[in-house]
Amino acid sequence: MSTEIPIGELSPSLAFGAAYFCISSIGTRLNHIAETYTGEGFFGTATVSFRMPNTDQRLEATLLVDSKEPVVNLEISGADEEKLPGYLNEISQRITETIERFSIVPGVKLSHASKAVVVERKIDEALHQLLTDPDYQKVYVKVADARERLIRIGGDFQPATLEMGAILEPLAGKSGPIPSEEHEELALNLLRWKKEIKKVINQLTTETDEE
Repeated sequence: MSTEIPIGELSPSLAFGAAYFCISSIGTRLNHIAETYTGEGFFGTATVSFRMPNTDQRLEATLLVDSKEPVVNLEISGADEEKLPGYLNEISQRITETIERFSIVPGVKLSHASKAVVVERKIDEALHQLLTDPDYQKVYVKVADARERLIRIGGDFQPATLEMGAILEPLAGKSGPIPSEEHEELALNLLRWKKEIKKVINQLTTETDEE
């Protein structure tokens, strides 16, 4: 089941970021993401899965943005088919509201917010790596990438970069599979950073510009 959500004045890449930020929560799991920039424009797709609140039903949501069309394509599957229309409407409404929020954010704040959304996705990729192929070096590379991007943004994200650096240091010199007893602590740290980053993004996209 799918629907199309207008992106308004946002660029396709920013609309994709806003939509991803909307559907990605602490409880979601990234299954796939890909972004392509070519001479013909932008193409982005992402699939996440999560359990619906107060139910045992799992839902899979897929985003697709192609610069050839000024819309975000949202497709959902799973859960109770009778409830899918309600879920689709709820999620599409949230994405619409998020796109509208991002559309009125001043330039500098929007730049910081959009770059931070990319960092959030990188953390999700690190979590996916940890769950599917918990190799020290592969996880290290993804977390290091997220941290470097966060450092370049600076500002309110500095506390998270310091914490990420402290966790990265012992990972750097190791190789091979990460022992299962280390999975939970590392996953909790990644989720904590994601929560902090989402909090700052919310502040950037909701506070009134005082300049």
